[in-house]
Amino acid sequence: MRITAWIGCAWWALGCVACGGSSSDGGPPGAGGGAATGTATTGTGGAAATSGVGGSAGGANGAGGANGANGAGGANGAGGADGAGGAPRELHVDTSSPELSEIRFKPSELDPEVSDRDLEQVALLDTRVARFAGKLVVTLSGSSQPPGPLDLTRFVAARGFHAFAVAYKNDYNIVQNDPDTFGDARLEAFDGQDHTALIEVTRADSIEARLAKALAHLKEVHPRGDWGYFLEDDGSPRWSVIIFSGHSHGASSAARIGKVVWLDRVVSLAGPRDTNPVSATWLSEPSATPVDRMFGLTGERDEQHPDHLKAFDLIGLPGELVEVDVPGAAPPYGGSHRLALKDGDHGAAGNCGAHVAVCEAMFGLPLP
Repeated sequence: MRITAWIGCAWWALGCVACGGSSSDGGPPGAGGGAATGTATTGTGGAAATSGVGGSAGGANGAGGANGANGAGGANGAGGADGAGGAPRELHVDTSSPELSEIRFKPSELDPEVSDRDLEQVALLDTRVARFAGKLVVTLSGSSQPPGPLDLTRFVAARGFHAFAVAYKNDYNIVQNDPDTFGDARLEAFDGQDHTALIEVTRADSIEARLAKALAHLKEVHPRGDWGYFLEDDGSPRWSVIIFSGHSHGASSAARIGKVVWLDRVVSLAGPRDTNPVSATWLSEPSATPVDRMFGLTGERDEQHPDHLKAFDLIGLPGELVEVDVPGAAPPYGGSHRLALKDGDHGAAGNCGAHVAVCEAMFGLPLP
């Protein structure tokens, strides 16, 4: 494990004054844990909602989760009927010595059962910023790429997000003729359960387990960053304050994960796809993360562009396609979540540094 820190003022901070932490905008509407007997009956919603707040009757269809924050387990589950979920506390980051902290470690350093894609993961937190988002951005890299994209991880860290580039199973051919295989493979990479014969992912090698282990580790080795804020009491990730974002293969995997857990939002760069040679069934399935919290950015010079447009339609992203790099284009782009770079190719859609305004809009910036 390596911890690196750069001390000084971030370029956009106001006199290097950083708040001590901002509270989350709360959990998803209707996602409270409710009664202590509100057990997750389907999906991956978690254990019984023993300490949820807000839910009126516990969670049917895979709802619940500790502190009423993770009520999105089943495909259609949404927690207690009237609950609002919400953060159990505010974020508390120590800003007494402003710096950019970069913490690197391999999954095997945290779990001896790791057997695949044991690549160096990167966590970033910049305490030089003027304000914290109170959200964690998990980045998913493209096919067979190492954890990242690190440019994206650094982009969000510089804007007040906690950021983590996870190593995950992405070194397989996702293009298949079976419409179910796309989603099953991506789901197996996420939860480590046996969904398809195409890949074999153990629980220790799954995104979900590695994220939980990483957050527990960061809570211990970097307590100033309050990484534990993103964990439930039972040690599972607190999905409602987590954003998944990825490029290419990672863009589709981010959206697939948003289908099964209630995330703060999903930001897909050069994706989602999974519409060639057949359209994946998962694209049109009910979504735990509301589609108005999901964004897609495509390049019109990308050979995959028509496939991206088809995926936008099947998911049901709000709005019509808007070109964001033409004169007069400005956030919030008419409220559309279907965004395009008129002059962009596959790589350009993943380069937030070159398209700051659109990326900031997708990530919910400026902060409220």
